[in-house]
Amino acid sequence: MQNLMSLAPTILREKQRDFSWDFPTADTKEFTHNLHSYPAMMIPQVARRLLRVYGKSVTSLIDPFMGSGSVLVEGMLHEPTTTLYGIDINPLAILIAKAKTTPLKPELLEKEFSRISSNIEYKKDAELGFFNLQNISYWFKQNVIEALSKLKKSIDEIEHEKIRNFFLVCFSETVRKVSNTRQGEFKLYRIEEKKLAAHSPDTISIFNQIVKRNIKGMHAFYSSLKFLDKKNEVKIYKEDTRLKTSIPSDSCDILVTSPPYGDSRTTVAYGQFSRLSSQLLGYPYDEVKRVDQNGLGGKRNYEENGLPSLHLKKILDKITSLDKIRALDVLSFYHDFDKCIDEINRIMKINSHLCFVVGNRTVKGVKIPTDDIIAELFTSRGNYGHITTFIRRIPNKRMPKINSPSNVKGVTSSTMDKEYLVILKKI
Repeated sequence: MQNLMSLAPTILREKQRDFSWDFPTADTKEFTHNLHSYPAMMIPQVARRLLRVYGKSVTSLIDPFMGSGSVLVEGMLHEPTTTLYGIDINPLAILIAKAKTTPLKPELLEKEFSRISSNIEYKKDAELGFFNLQNISYWFKQNVIEALSKLKKSIDEIEHEKIRNFFLVCFSETVRKVSNTRQGEFKLYRIEEKKLAAHSPDTISIFNQIVKRNIKGMHAFYSSLKFLDKKNEVKIYKEDTRLKTSIPSDSCDILVTSPPYGDSRTTVAYGQFSRLSSQLLGYPYDEVKRVDQNGLGGKRNYEENGLPSLHLKKILDKITSLDKIRALDVLSFYHDFDKCIDEINRIMKINSHLCFVVGNRTVKGVKIPTDDIIAELFTSRGNYGHITTFIRRIPNKRMPKINSPSNVKGVTSSTMDKEYLVILKKI
């Protein structure tokens, strides 16, 4: 790695504020994009256009921060692409992405839905101990627990794994909607006591609505793939992009991704968003509780900078003067991201394009230019060129209205309303 003090100023191309990337009225829930909510999802129109502009003749695609698999769905519908790779550390993300990228005959789903609906009528109320969740009565009302246990038992009886996964995703979305957590937030906050009495969700009805919606989306997805007569090979790995993954070297023509914007403690808490669903789905608690800790910047492992980015050095100096601990959080995040670049460099082909969709967050009142930092970290290696950076307004992306950039309870700030589409090329 280059010494920061000897790094010459990185020359980047001008940024473009392009309104055509905003898609303010677009339907972001078409095909299987509607299967399950997830934090900070890339809208399909952005992924679709990036593939059309920079992936006209590509056959292999990678999303190293896959999330719920939106990019992979668009890759499956993109005519030339046949091999698609997705990586994430969150077990719930893996489940959702697999369900979204597995085309299933709607008739089979309808048949299984009918069986589940009939079975629920005859299922006995399950005991509290059916779910391995501590303080379950704190997060769910008694009648909700009973209904969820009936649903889970019925879904577990499905023999076909891919169909079972589809209904488990529907179950997970139901869990989020019927829990005692505040809706519209990613972190685990219980509904205020005075509002809790009026919170009386009809669990079975909500599950039925979600299933019907998701079958409709799957029908559109299945029909589109059948019309394209296109066979895709989708490989999804629960792995860490900071380490060597299962993806072969020099194998990918294009990268399209929306990486985390910062550590989960103060930006998007993917682990907290997933925790209740993941535990009721049966994932080990030790794995579930470490999703945020295992994310980029989840651990403060670095004291010295040394990264080849002048923009990063400037903002770290500012944040350090205000709060050294928060500066170390920021530093740890970018050190972890730089490790990911090592692995990304290994798997990308020469002349491949890399498209990063990022937001520039604020820490201690200091705006962090993640788009510039990513461009510098790549171009400093000598085998990447920065093509351009598009700026778009975020009209639809699922983001919290406020966050806690100071990591102090009650001290909040409005979140980012712009995204930066950083386009790089491996040369």
